[in-house]
Amino acid sequence: MWLVKAALGNRYAVSVLALAIVVLGVVAVWTIPVDILPVFRAPAVQVMTFYSGMPASVVEKNITNRLERWTGQANGTILQESKSMVGVSIIRNYFSDDTDPNSALTQVNSLALSNLRYLPPGTLPPIVLPFDPTATMPIAILSISSGELGEGELQDVARYELRNAVQSVSGAVAPAVFGGKVWIPLADAIKASKDGGEIQRVFNQMDKTVDRHLSDVSQEP
Repeated sequence: MWLVKAALGNRYAVSVLALAIVVLGVVAVWTIPVDILPVFRAPAVQVMTFYSGMPASVVEKNITNRLERWTGQANGTILQESKSMVGVSIIRNYFSDDTDPNSALTQVNSLALSNLRYLPPGTLPPIVLPFDPTATMPIAILSISSGELGEGELQDVARYELRNAVQSVSGAVAPAVFGGKVWIPLADAIKASKDGGEIQRVFNQMDKTVDRHLSDVSQEP
C-alpha cells in the first residue's frame, strides 16, 4: 500500500522513470542482434583437406571417405556430413550437447592427423577448426569468362590477380579458386609394365607444375 502512496506523492518522478524505461527499451530492441537461427550450443568440428587439382570423385574416394571413417570414431559424434570438390574435402562432425567442445576438437584433430599417412602422397595436412552452423557467414561467388583467353589463362587471372584483389577487401578470408580444366594422364598398364620409367619421363617433359609424388591411389588400404 505504501508503494501506491509513494507513487501518488511523487508523480513527476514516476513519470520520468516510466519514460526512461520506455526509451531504454526502444534503444535495446533497436540494438539487439537479429538472426534467423537460434544460437547453436552443441559442439561441431570442421575438417578441411586440400590436394590441388584432384578431381572431386577421387577426393571423395581417397580422402573424404577415409577421413570420415577415422574422425567418426571421436567420442560423442552423432552426425557427419561431407562435401567433396575439385581439390578440396570438407567434413563436419556434430557432437552431442554434453560433449566438451575442446575435447571434441582435440580428438578430431588427433584422428585426422593420424590418418595422414594413408592419404595420397602430396595431400596437405588436414585443417581442423571449430564450426558453428548458425554463425553468420556471408558468401560471394565471383565468376569470370572471356572470349579470347583460354581456360588456363583464365585460371591464372583468377588465381593471381582476382584472388589478391578480393583478399584485400575487409572481411574476406582465404578466397579459394575453383574451375579450369583438370588433366588426368592415364597410363597404359601393359606398356607401363614393360617400361616403368616411361611415366616419369612423360611428367618430366610436361610444361606444367605437377606434384612430385607419383603413386597408385586406386586401392584403399
